[in-house]
Amino acid sequence: MPMPLLAAAAPILVVLLLLAVRIPSLWAGATGLVVAVLAAALAFPLDAVGMAASARDMAPTVVEVAVILLGGVGLAEAMRRGGAQDRIADWLDGAERGADRTITLLLLVFGLTPFMESVTGFGLGVVITAPLLVRLGLSPVKAVVSGLLGLVLVPWGSLGPGTLVAAQLGGVGSGELGLWSALLTLPVLVVAASAVLALDVGRPAPRQLLLAAAVVLVEWVALIAVNLVLFPPAGALASAVVVAGLLALTRAANGPLPAVDRALALALLPYFVLVGGIFAATGVVALLGASGPAAVLANPAVWLLIAAAVAVAALDLPAADRWRVIGSAVRRWVPIAGGAVLFMVLGIVMAATGMAEHLAASAARAGYGFVAAIPAIGAFGGYLTGSNTGAAAMFSAATATASAGLGATPLIALAGQNVAGSFAIIASPPRIALAAAVALPPGERLPGSAHRVLAGAAATSAVLLGALTLLLA
Repeated sequence: MPMPLLAAAAPILVVLLLLAVRIPSLWAGATGLVVAVLAAALAFPLDAVGMAASARDMAPTVVEVAVILLGGVGLAEAMRRGGAQDRIADWLDGAERGADRTITLLLLVFGLTPFMESVTGFGLGVVITAPLLVRLGLSPVKAVVSGLLGLVLVPWGSLGPGTLVAAQLGGVGSGELGLWSALLTLPVLVVAASAVLALDVGRPAPRQLLLAAAVVLVEWVALIAVNLVLFPPAGALASAVVVAGLLALTRAANGPLPAVDRALALALLPYFVLVGGIFAATGVVALLGASGPAAVLANPAVWLLIAAAVAVAALDLPAADRWRVIGSAVRRWVPIAGGAVLFMVLGIVMAATGMAEHLAASAARAGYGFVAAIPAIGAFGGYLTGSNTGAAAMFSAATATASAGLGATPLIALAGQNVAGSFAIIASPPRIALAAAVALPPGERLPGSAHRVLAGAAATSAVLLGALTLLLA
């Protein structure tokens, strides 16, 4: 391997090796960054002006991602400590009274799981729904696998920091990337729905197949429609549409739903504040043409922090618990945000020094086969890092450069990478460990057959997305 190519590939190879042997992503990212600086010094001229310009361009995105992650962790911690998650779970459990539980199964997997993941991220959707699926009658193993298969809208998880990073490093608009990611999400929805039915229903009746197809179609169309207007809350609103539709079917099949009391209303309030605030602020900014400091009010990071504060206030936490929420959230946030920021800085260094461009030029020699492999590359990164943000930071600059060099559309190539990398985290060891911890008995591990179902779903989606990316890009 020629020295420049070896130097350019070294940071990614080192990171992938460390992640493969279960080194925490924070240390893997830090090591990769050191290797990138050394490799650049050996084989690529360090352009101080270019580095400064890249850092200046990326700094707002780095800060935004870090604040989004802080807000997501804080909201999740406040909802957990305040008992809001339990109240929502109890209400949904009370709504399920029918003999055929397919409606509730789809509501939990394709409604509640992606909604919670969209507004907070970090696998919170599975943390909530896996125990609920056990209550529904599934075995703990099936509950864990089904909950993970519900992570179908991860490009919008925690209001989309991974997609923001991919857009920034790839030189495309986040709104456009969000829209193309929505369009390419259909294979993921179909694969996930098929796997859930095969796992939990066996041989579904025509009515159950029709219901699942309707859920997939409604979620996909709603996702595209919202992305046409606004990117960050698209996942939350699309999954909310599914929840509303399936609750209406539940009411028609089983009679009136349980009453929404004050405790449940307070538990739901932070989510209404989050989604409603983003839409309202964005509309006001667009209407008034506000810019500068005023435009910050429409930033999703701001509204995640506000929603977390509302959760702390609305759930009547004692003063001591409020400080515990803050302390616990910060402790969880530091390694998560640290890893994300390190991967982003690694991407900046590789892009600014020309390492990513050199890798892209080398990959482009594979011709259109490289374009078809882009989703698989993204899926590999998502599997190893357990984060679509990490996968985006590692590969987006090279993906955009190489696809453009081949005459393909970088925007569509990045969307294929984004969607495949986001869905592949369902097979990632950290996500599996988190889901297993809330549903399986202490000390019990997910069997190999369950791992194969998750890996098979991620691989099948990557192959389908590769074909679509090659065709469309």
